[in-house]
Amino acid sequence: MLGGQELVTIGLSHRTAPVALREQVAITQERIPEHLEAFRARQLSQESVILSTCNRVEIYALVAAEDQGQGIARYLAQAHGLPARQLDAHLYRYAGADAVSHLFRVASSLDSLVVGEPQILGQVKEAFRVAEDHHAVGRYLAPLMRRALSVAKRVRTETRIGQEPVSVGSAGVELARQLFGRLAGRRALLIGAGEMGRAVARSMLGQGVEELVVANRTYERATDLAKEFGGTAVHLDQLERYLGQVDIVVTSTGSQRHLLTRAFMSPIMRARRYRPLFLVDLSVPRNIEPQVHDLEGAYLFNVDDLTEVAQRGLQRRQEEASRAETIVRQEATRCYRSLGARSADPIIAAITRGAEAARRAELERSAPTLDQLTPEQRQVVDAMSRAMFKRFLHNALRQARRLGEQGDDEGLRVLSEAFGAEDPPDA
Repeated sequence: MLGGQELVTIGLSHRTAPVALREQVAITQERIPEHLEAFRARQLSQESVILSTCNRVEIYALVAAEDQGQGIARYLAQAHGLPARQLDAHLYRYAGADAVSHLFRVASSLDSLVVGEPQILGQVKEAFRVAEDHHAVGRYLAPLMRRALSVAKRVRTETRIGQEPVSVGSAGVELARQLFGRLAGRRALLIGAGEMGRAVARSMLGQGVEELVVANRTYERATDLAKEFGGTAVHLDQLERYLGQVDIVVTSTGSQRHLLTRAFMSPIMRARRYRPLFLVDLSVPRNIEPQVHDLEGAYLFNVDDLTEVAQRGLQRRQEEASRAETIVRQEATRCYRSLGARSADPIIAAITRGAEAARRAELERSAPTLDQLTPEQRQVVDAMSRAMFKRFLHNALRQARRLGEQGDDEGLRVLSEAFGAEDPPDA
């Protein structure tokens, strides 16, 4: 516990609740401040942060130890018009060090639908910003959230958890990089309007591809896609011209025949002087004749190749995740001890104030004698009395910090009474 309070995480996610329920419980960014205020006004929590994304709704809060977040759980059900029993079946709760560990795992993308995805870190940062702006965090949650962001950055720095491709789009980028190195300044041609083709094109544009040319059986559809990607629309009968100019070709159509055959591509590759051409065929049936791969300078991959790369990436991310989990465990343990030590701060301050008051009282009582001393001698006496009290209190203050780290509120109370310290102020 933290000074009679308990740190808890209450929420539901893609792991515990269907999307229909997550939609009902989701909290828009505009409404988060009013919920933070409601937690405070109803005395459900002393500090709180709300994280609401498409995959999770979580509340990190400092609550009364005897409540354990039950009040917040009831509030969520009432606020969204849900039977408490129905919502409770999908909620998870973590307390103390487990709550810290869960937050660190979430911020580090270890609990995400796609392990290693980068968006969650920004979402956690935004949730913390909103809570700060509305004075919903203080002695405990503010340093905890800062530490969560720091741990997430450490995980990304010390592991490759976010660097392995795990989608068809990112796999296409990875294969293209293996051929070209950087994609900046490259030109790409997208043939068709299939979803996977668009995903690969979008990923490549995100990695610096300079221009995207879009060809489709229906020119109007090509125009719409070109606008979506900020590219150029062309007719299918212009393929030969553009195949000579681009570096990357992605096909994703519903055609039942090969659009690019070896016979068609052979003179094009000669005209290119066999400059490398990266081709990705995402269509089933295939749009590119497999024998195109035999042409000099042509590098052809199909949807199975990209899926294999994505699966390898997912496996590697899982391997990196085990390293990340070790970092999170170590950091969570250290952080919770640090938060516990903060609960001792008011008692340490009270004991120190009491000792200083006693020291000053004794100096004042001895004033008639001390007045006979020179200013330099009085300074020596003052410094000596400070040093004596500091040494006398050293073990007690160290014990107070240890009790705080251990969450031993009763031990802190006994120590406080032993030194005659007043009740500590609210944190």
